Amino acid sequence: MNLRMMMTRLRRDDGVTLAEMAVTTSIMSAVMAIFTTGVVQLFQAGNNNELVAMTQSQLNTAFIRLDRNLRYAAGISEQHSDAAGNMFVEYLNTEVSAGEKPECAQLELNRATRVLRRQVWPQTTKLPGNWVVLASELNIEKSSFKLLVPEPGSNTGFQRLKLTLVVASNPGRGQTEAKTEITFTALNTDRLTKADDVCPEARA
Repeated sequence: MNLRMMMTRLRRDDGVTLAEMAVTTSIMSAVMAIFTTGVVQLFQAGNNNELVAMTQSQLNTAFIRLDRNLRYAAGISEQHSDAAGNMFVEYLNTEVSAGEKPECAQLELNRATRVLRRQVWPQTTKLPGNWVVLASELNIEKSSFKLLVPEPGSNTGFQRLKLTLVVASNPGRGQTEAKTEITFTALNTDRLTKADDVCPEARA
């Protein structure tokens, strides 16, 4: 075997160099990082969408409950806020059993806990502070109450309450939001109903 044949065989037997291994490893690491990031983002998006869907279902239940109450309300107050930025609205329910006082109810959009909650009490008595949460995971800054009063010349004299709720997944880069608006009509109100007269003890 001459020298040329030996050199040819040695070249055929050359293995992978350390530099080639390093380059290959770097490329594989980059590909795996991209793949892992994509999977994590997909997983987070799926969790956010599931959370929003669950909360939307909760809202539907809350709207049904509120519709039963607000439909027969005898008055609705204007939205007002406290020093912490929590928003409130009150309504009066006169559809009560014989011998009972009319019932006041207060809705609150609580900034700290990101919930819509409600408390009720007999009219003119002290507020109990017994809250029941109706909906959670809300973006309070984008949610609101709005009293709609009859416009001059309109065919209806009913007060209406427009409730806007924005459901939000956990705050962060991948946050998902869904907005819902619904308007409740108080059938026991008329043009003479004054918002300031509705459960004033809640604003004292």
